[in-house]
Amino acid sequence: MARDISRRSFLALISVSIASGAALAACGGDAGQQAQPTAPPAGSGGEVTLSLASKGSTPFYDKERLEVKAGSRVTLTFKNTAEPGSNRLFNWVLVRPNTKFRVVSDGQSEGSPETSYVKPNDPNVLAHTRLVAAGESDTISFDAPPPGEYPFICTFPGYYNTMNGVLVVR
Repeated sequence: MARDISRRSFLALISVSIASGAALAACGGDAGQQAQPTAPPAGSGGEVTLSLASKGSTPFYDKERLEVKAGSRVTLTFKNTAEPGSNRLFNWVLVRPNTKFRVVSDGQSEGSPETSYVKPNDPNVLAHTRLVAAGESDTISFDAPPPGEYPFICTFPGYYNTMNGVLVVR
């Protein structure tokens, strides 16, 4: 049994459907264009000291997850624990969400060993160490970004797939 709908009811139903669709579309956004949260005042999270190392000569970090409070002044020491003389070079690069492949690609094409395979002035790079030779370390300081999950990678050619992790900012 078919149900009869008046023209007025039909138009009202269409109007509500269009308005609902527009509201949902406005909320959806583009996954590649995430809005960046506003940074908390520098130093509002205190001071944090982190240490990270390679797993010997293998291209892996000894930790895949680090945590800090938003606004913290972070001091990170990265140690390359490869056998001295092994010619293994590693670094630590903190990047904005959803940008690690772009950072790696730009680092390969526009970076160099002298720039630690990081494109100079790359806005997607939040902090990075230099390329660290076997048996050496590098210490850097930076302000923790707004709350979120930020990938970290090694940008030496071929290592980002295995040498990566996440900095969780609360």
